[in-house]
Amino acid sequence: MLYKIITLAVWFFTFAAAVSSNYAPFTVNLPAFSKECFYHDLISNDDTLVVSYQVLTGGNFEIDFLITGPDGSTIVDEKQKKYSDFLLKSFGLGQYSFCFSNSYGTALKKVEITLEKEKTLEVDHSNTEDVIANNAIEEIDRNLNKMNKVMNYLRAREWRNMSTVSSTESRLKWLSILVMLVMVGISVGQAIIIQLFFKSRQKNYV
Repeated sequence: MLYKIITLAVWFFTFAAAVSSNYAPFTVNLPAFSKECFYHDLISNDDTLVVSYQVLTGGNFEIDFLITGPDGSTIVDEKQKKYSDFLLKSFGLGQYSFCFSNSYGTALKKVEITLEKEKTLEVDHSNTEDVIANNAIEEIDRNLNKMNKVMNYLRAREWRNMSTVSSTESRLKWLSILVMLVMVGISVGQAIIIQLFFKSRQKNYV
């Protein structure tokens, strides 16, 4: 029993270290009508590349996304998307390009990108304890990925809501200023009209 626990712990920490070293979230700012690309190399057929993104702030939160394979072929071409994720495998070894375009609206958009490289672990299927430990680790990893995706989605929703609130506050501020200017203009216009009216009455009386 103790051997199983130790084996499971070793496998788990090894797998967690491998995942954490390949987990690379980062953010990109896309000005209006701009395009940003980044690149990644797959050097082994055992590697799997997971790419996900979500627009955090900016206008209607919509961008274009393009994935190009090592041979120059288009693997993914999405239009007007707020978030998405992809798993790349069996598309060939070499350099992959990932391009984001902000072609909708004039607002600066902030995009969070997650690049995760997964490597298949070799398991001795003749050893029942190794198979059981591997299945347990894979189940834990799937649950952690689900939790991570839910948390990322909730955080993205919070960013978008904050961006909407900020945009609404700015619009309300300028609307209030416009209403005040209109009221001042109407008051000044009324005062001028009344003044001209009494001046014209005085001249007629004389």
